[in-house]
Amino acid sequence: MKIIVGIPARMGSSRFPGKPLCNILGLTMIEHVYRRCSLSKSVDEVFVATCDREIEKKVEEFNGKSIMTGKNISRPGLRVAEACKKLNLKNDDIIVVVQGDEPLVHPNMIDVAVKPLINDRTVFCVNLAREATENEWNDPNEIKVVTDLEKNAIFMSRSPIPSNTRGKIKERLKQVCIMPFKKKNLLKFQNLIPTPLEIVESVEMLRAIEHGYKVRIVKTDFITKSVDTEKDRIDVEELMKKDPIFDCYHKRK
Repeated sequence: MKIIVGIPARMGSSRFPGKPLCNILGLTMIEHVYRRCSLSKSVDEVFVATCDREIEKKVEEFNGKSIMTGKNISRPGLRVAEACKKLNLKNDDIIVVVQGDEPLVHPNMIDVAVKPLINDRTVFCVNLAREATENEWNDPNEIKVVTDLEKNAIFMSRSPIPSNTRGKIKERLKQVCIMPFKKKNLLKFQNLIPTPLEIVESVEMLRAIEHGYKVRIVKTDFITKSVDTEKDRIDVEELMKKDPIFDCYHKRK
């Protein structure tokens, strides 16, 4: 069984156009994500799935692998699904979708995320989550998650869910965009029709949930931060300065 990381990236973000190529301590964001994923002990290969030649060129410059996809693909997982058709993979090989705007992704997060797919054949896909800070809880850019008693996702929302949590539940979880699928399930996911809640919330994983598939939520304690705005980029730079993984692939001057 192979484990492959696919990183979807495009220049046309509505909130932060061109963000895959934004500079974070001397490297583009897409290079940070690529190199950190490559440090995972579980991973056999990493590629970037993109529709933009600027991103393809930058990936080539740091000797990475990219696969071009169509421009009219609406969701990150669907972009990776389209790209993986160009790879020689078996149905049970695992494709880990890692968002291209997660420059603080820790390699061990991937190692943990793939375990349910290996150990439980009933799991359709996995999504990492971690406890949300108060600011994240009220931030519509952060996707909140609620689960059943077996840690399968019931619902995801950009609003705080459940609504009345203070002092009543132990965990308030937010999505971390690391999403492993077996290849056969990723291609099945690609062929599912879009769903009402997915469209309203603009949350890709709701498509699987609304069609009745198990999305297993695995908690991580690693602190990550997605980059959706220029302020996020600045915040990530400050966090990166204290980050030990950064030293594993970049020599500080």
